[in-house]
Amino acid sequence: MFLKAQKGKNQFWRYLVTLVVVLIASQLIGAVPLMIALQQNGGLSSGALDMNEMFANSGLSKNTLFILMMIPFLVGFWAMIWTIKQLHDRTFTDTTTGFYRFRWARFFKGFFLWIVLSVVIVGLGELMMPGTLEWNFQPSQFLVLLVLSLILIPFQTGFEEILFRGYLLQGFKLLTKNKWIAVFITSLGFALLHIFNPEVAEFGMWIAMAQYMTFGLLFGIVTVLDNGLELAWGTHAANNIFLSLFITHEASALQTPAMFRATEIYPLMDFISLFIAGLIFLGVCWKWFGWNLKEETTVA
Repeated sequence: MFLKAQKGKNQFWRYLVTLVVVLIASQLIGAVPLMIALQQNGGLSSGALDMNEMFANSGLSKNTLFILMMIPFLVGFWAMIWTIKQLHDRTFTDTTTGFYRFRWARFFKGFFLWIVLSVVIVGLGELMMPGTLEWNFQPSQFLVLLVLSLILIPFQTGFEEILFRGYLLQGFKLLTKNKWIAVFITSLGFALLHIFNPEVAEFGMWIAMAQYMTFGLLFGIVTVLDNGLELAWGTHAANNIFLSLFITHEASALQTPAMFRATEIYPLMDFISLFIAGLIFLGVCWKWFGWNLKEETTVA
């Protein structure tokens, strides 16, 4: 069963070492190419106060910067899978699902359901507040971005989902003996992971962190109810790919040649939209997959 983390080796030191290894791999080793590129192109010596300013001053293309920003997650992803296997004797499947194999069908159902909800939300937003999006389509750059997003963002979101909704959710369930406390703790950790994102400084700590916390809780609840993180991973990937491809703004953590540029951002409205979309997503999935609140089981 997915949250039965007793499988494998679960001494505290193993969690500590795994987190240290993953942190070093992703945040230090994985960040080296980005730092070298910024240094060689003047981004680090420009006196810029935040990362987006450094990016702008480096003169590197947005697609190049996108690749460099994804590398830490790619390195962290594989380092985490390897370390969990070596230290905990748990496989990728053990860490991601309560089933005998990873359910790719679930992944894609979550992906496409969230894409539909995102299109509806953005469309309604533009109808209610016209003029908040301006056309920014650059065909050649967009085509490259499309390929890069579809390949790299699943690793970026997979890194975060396996870390928080797989590895740490299992660990905190084992520690607290309560899956909902584990969901809350990992959702808080997920929110804090994004505390230095430029959106937080731009739109305010409380509203931005409330959005990240809402996402964390949504993904955590979905993972518990569905006995695996396939839906959560697919949904998270859909959200980030959609934003990467279709909507960018000056305070976005991912600066991409997206199809549209947001000229006005309404953080409170975005939060309300996210909350409603999350409830709709849960309701549709509850009906679609026949969820209940009983203890999860393992099936083929």
